[in-house]
Amino acid sequence: MRTIARLAVLTLVVGVPLTGCAVPQDRLEAVRKATERFATLHTAGDFRAACALLTPAAREEAVHNGGPTCAQALADAELPEPGAIRSTDVYGRQARVELATDTYFLTSFPGGWRISAAGCTPREGRPYRCLLKGD
Repeated sequence: MRTIARLAVLTLVVGVPLTGCAVPQDRLEAVRKATERFATLHTAGDFRAACALLTPAAREEAVHNGGPTCAQALADAELPEPGAIRSTDVYGRQARVELATDTYFLTSFPGGWRISAAGCTPREGRPYRCLLKGD
């Protein structure tokens, strides 16, 4: 029993610092800033500027499915108010940010992180359902 307890403590002490080092803090911060920028612009109704933060595929899909311009499609998308960031996961060039009432997916480009999907809700055992997305 004592061996198991020691192993659990060792795993906790060693494992926590290793998980914190998996993604550099500057990458996490860049993802969070891109998320906050998009959320702020969208909430303020500056849809043209918010569109500039979408991936090319997400912009194209928005126009294809929603309206004559990206800004109009974004205005009509009825994305939920995002709320505060709850968690951020980065996997290579992809990221997921869970907010209080929404989930965003982002992709890294040479010019920075871009929103590839928003208005996303999880589905048990299936991919997220997103109101705004690009392939």
